Amino acid sequence: MTGAEDIRGVSGRMAEQASAARWATVAAFFLNGTVFGVWATQIPLLKNRLDLSPAVLGAALLCLAVGALTAMIASGPLLGRLGSAPVTRVTALLFAGLLPLPSLVPDVTTLCIVLALFGASGGTMDVAMNAQGALVERRMGRPIMSSLHGMWSLGGLAGAGLGGLLLPLMPPAAQAGLVSAGLLALFLALQGRFLPDRNAGGGGLVLPDRKTLLLGLLAAMAFMGEGAILDWSAIHLRDDLGAPASIAGMGFGVFCAAMAAGRFSGDRLRHRFGGATLMRAGGLLATAGLGCVLAGGIVGGGAPVLAMVGFGLTGIGLSNIVPVLFSTAGSVDSGHPDHAVAAVSTMGYAGVLAGPPLVGFIAEATSLATAFAMIALLALGMAAAAARAVPRRVV
Repeated sequence: MTGAEDIRGVSGRMAEQASAARWATVAAFFLNGTVFGVWATQIPLLKNRLDLSPAVLGAALLCLAVGALTAMIASGPLLGRLGSAPVTRVTALLFAGLLPLPSLVPDVTTLCIVLALFGASGGTMDVAMNAQGALVERRMGRPIMSSLHGMWSLGGLAGAGLGGLLLPLMPPAAQAGLVSAGLLALFLALQGRFLPDRNAGGGGLVLPDRKTLLLGLLAAMAFMGEGAILDWSAIHLRDDLGAPASIAGMGFGVFCAAMAAGRFSGDRLRHRFGGATLMRAGGLLATAGLGCVLAGGIVGGGAPVLAMVGFGLTGIGLSNIVPVLFSTAGSVDSGHPDHAVAAVSTMGYAGVLAGPPLVGFIAEATSLATAFAMIALLALGMAAAAARAVPRRVV
């Protein structure tokens, strides 16, 4: 066998390993999204079972958010020491395994503890699977991050659909347990295919550099827009534009469907045009979409339809910004890509938490239209910063 044949053989094995790892990472993203989708359907039932007031339920959900954010902050050193593969394996098992527990807890105190653990496992898994996705992407030499995030969106839709389908047929805990068992069976069949991290074993706190901070700030801006539309699109359609309740809830559905479609086409577009161009175009499209949302308050007749078109355009525009940012963080040259992904994830998640209340404060002081105009300015800022934050190369 010649040296050239040896090289081709090694390259072929590496390509096979990367392809197998991609499917394992797809399963991780799908599991994470499905668990969140099922959990969303259980919240109203949990509220009724424990007779929770809105304030107490909000405090319990805050425990989930705090658990996730705290774990994300600690995940950088954890991934640096152990690598993304084992952390993804363990946290996926914990995250799916904890799904039935909120439906079984006897009181609010236990609920808060369970939700903090649930959030911590989900948050750490989020960082680890994105770090593994960036590693697989580098090994394959072509973009895959957008399609991975598309699988998360698909998982969320599947989880919500399964939740709605199974809830009339069985108790919430049994429903969550059945979905959890199915997800774990799928994940366990594929989890051995993850790629090992070559730089694992170097744990410890690593402060983010300027480039990582910029990526994290942009991720926070993107997630802030997503969170604002999640919590406020229906209210804007109903209260400001006069849409009936049956129509108002469709705004976020249109946004999610458009975002999923954008993500499944994002890798191909990024391969052709580059990450910076894709992010710039996405920011401009999101700005135009939010402009349509704002124009709905001016045109009168047909305003809800125009606003929903705007939410769809915004979903397409924002769909690939976060995947591009995570991919860029995973390819930093500092020698600590896992720490960079953790920092960007943490700052992005902080944007999700900050976005909806910030929109509420602005709406209270001025109007909801003004708050959406602020989100449009953030989208424009993301477009302007694309060339500085994201390299032109494909991966």
